[in-house]
Amino acid sequence: MQSRGATEITPKEWRWVFAVGGVLTALTLLPYAWALAANARAADWQFMGILANPQDGATYLAKIGLGIQGEWMFHLAHTPEAHAGAAVFLFYILLGHVAHVIGVSNLVVFHLARVVATLFMFSTLYHLGATIWTRERPRRLFFGLSSLASGLGWVALLFNVEASALPDMAVPEAYPLYAAYANPHFPLAIGCLALLAASYVKVFRIDFREEPAVANGGLTIFVLALVLALVMPHALVPLGGALVLYLVITAVRRRAIPVLELRWTAMLFLPAGLVAVYLVLVLTYNPAVQIWNAQIRNQTAHPLLILLGYGLLPIVALPGLVRAVRRFEEDGDQLMLLWLVVNLVAVFIPFNHQRRFMIGLVIPLVFFAVRSLEDYWFVRYSGRGRTLIPVALVLAVIPTHIMTLGVPLFGIVNPQAGLDQRLLLERDYWDVMVWLRHNGSPEDVVLSSPNVGLWIPAYADKRVVYGHPFETLLSDARYAQVEDWFSGRACYWPTQEQDGYSVRYVIVGPQERALDRQEDGREPCYSSLETMSSRIEFGAVTLYEILR
Repeated sequence: MQSRGATEITPKEWRWVFAVGGVLTALTLLPYAWALAANARAADWQFMGILANPQDGATYLAKIGLGIQGEWMFHLAHTPEAHAGAAVFLFYILLGHVAHVIGVSNLVVFHLARVVATLFMFSTLYHLGATIWTRERPRRLFFGLSSLASGLGWVALLFNVEASALPDMAVPEAYPLYAAYANPHFPLAIGCLALLAASYVKVFRIDFREEPAVANGGLTIFVLALVLALVMPHALVPLGGALVLYLVITAVRRRAIPVLELRWTAMLFLPAGLVAVYLVLVLTYNPAVQIWNAQIRNQTAHPLLILLGYGLLPIVALPGLVRAVRRFEEDGDQLMLLWLVVNLVAVFIPFNHQRRFMIGLVIPLVFFAVRSLEDYWFVRYSGRGRTLIPVALVLAVIPTHIMTLGVPLFGIVNPQAGLDQRLLLERDYWDVMVWLRHNGSPEDVVLSSPNVGLWIPAYADKRVVYGHPFETLLSDARYAQVEDWFSGRACYWPTQEQDGYSVRYVIVGPQERALDRQEDGREPCYSSLETMSSRIEFGAVTLYEILR
């Protein structure tokens, strides 16, 4: 049952939350401990520091690097062209400034922030449960089911469904534990959403009549909305849409404008609106950001796979959903129901960021699952049945958790597979990056294979011709140019300026030579570098510095 007096959390409860949250956080660290231990024993390869989605992880490290260099404006480091900056990705740039102050690397501050954000997320999820329920059992159920939420993707894999098509295998922001494994801004965003939800659950109760102020949560909503708008604005869209619908429905029911609720809602929309206006202006007037945004493809999975992606939760939540639709209580399930509906609609809007809207879906879904457990399933199944249902919910998704957290380690155990997954690089490339980091300028452009180019901005503080499918401007054309050059089909670099930039360094190693697949005896373009550059040998990798 919901309660109007809920929220107070005892010290005993907090000890339990931090004990369980600490164990879950440690689970996201164990694979890294394994990878680092393996890296210490390896002589011929280097672990690049990111296990979950290393392709995007490399861009986060590059953004932190901007802050370490003293920048406050974001520039695409994975593209060779000079371009105007923008005040986006401020979270990672701020982490860079923190790293500079405390004297740690971008990788260290990335994982420190991930741990802190994860503990924050777990504590806020319990706080939300405590705002809704007075008793410990539903609070713990909400915390446990939301923290461990995942799906039955492992079942789909048995039927040869691609892992990349499964939300619970490929959309970490949708699942708190997987989000904690991926990066720091996903758990931070989920934690902010949980606190915002707790605030609106409180202020939308019938007996709450206070105007928004500093001391009663008004300022908290404003700050959380601002942080969320800067860290992950997509997360505000479903919740904001639900709040708008809530106001409309309340106005129709009362036949009057719900002034108090409108003022509380404005505390979210004011900061979010300001950030939204800025983002629209940036997308309109900054050509580099326009191209970057147009290249992003975060498409949603098939509806059936999304349903499968939440395991047994939708089935368990069904009685609570039916009850909420029938009663549609203003002081009860209404906001959560609207949030769930708007979230599902947003996920399928034809938009290149649509999968990002899944980040908050787990909160209202688990809410209804717990309501169903307390008001329906536990009433019909007493004794052992009460324990078996939540246990079954967790056990059903454990194989998926094992795969999402553990499968990347196979790339560490098998270095060749790790190279294919962008988890590793040959150790000689790492030595090149260390040299580049201490020489030249951050504006220097490096020509290398795409996989090596992914990590150069993160660890060598240099730009690359191609490094990322989204963050390299005109990425398809750049990728083709890199392949053409290393295969000998088009040798226009580095003797001339290309599209407003020139290459200063060329890396030639095993991955670059592998791009030369021609069988007609054509000389690769890098064979002409001897007469126009100085060279440094790093084992099997040669670094050429172009003489101008």
